[in-house]
Amino acid sequence: MRGFAILLGFWLAGEGIVYATGAPLPGQVVGMMLLLIALLRGWVKEAWVKDAADLLFTRMMLFFAPVIAGVMIYFPVIRAHWLPVAGAVLLGTLGVLAATGGAITVMTSRRRERARKEDYHVGA
Repeated sequence: MRGFAILLGFWLAGEGIVYATGAPLPGQVVGMMLLLIALLRGWVKEAWVKDAADLLFTRMMLFFAPVIAGVMIYFPVIRAHWLPVAGAVLLGTLGVLAATGGAITVMTSRRRERARKEDYHVGA
């Protein structure tokens, strides 16, 4: 339950920041950036949110159903402007892949560094 509360808290914080500042980003994105920062800084432990995140991840398709329905409603508009839409989808996908890869690289290197320091201290 703590994991859901943490995820919900970061989501609401992101929504609040976007509402207060008028930032041109979705509140969910801001909330997840805040969560990433908190995870990297060690303010939030991965174990605290892992079970909740895994549960949500396994049911992710449920969250895309409204988006898929929206795409079908606007299909004539998308068909009329297919090139910019295709470009945005491609660039967006590549951006997400790059950001995810970068985040995983940073988190993995920090975890390895921490393990190396612990091994050094234990072996000394």
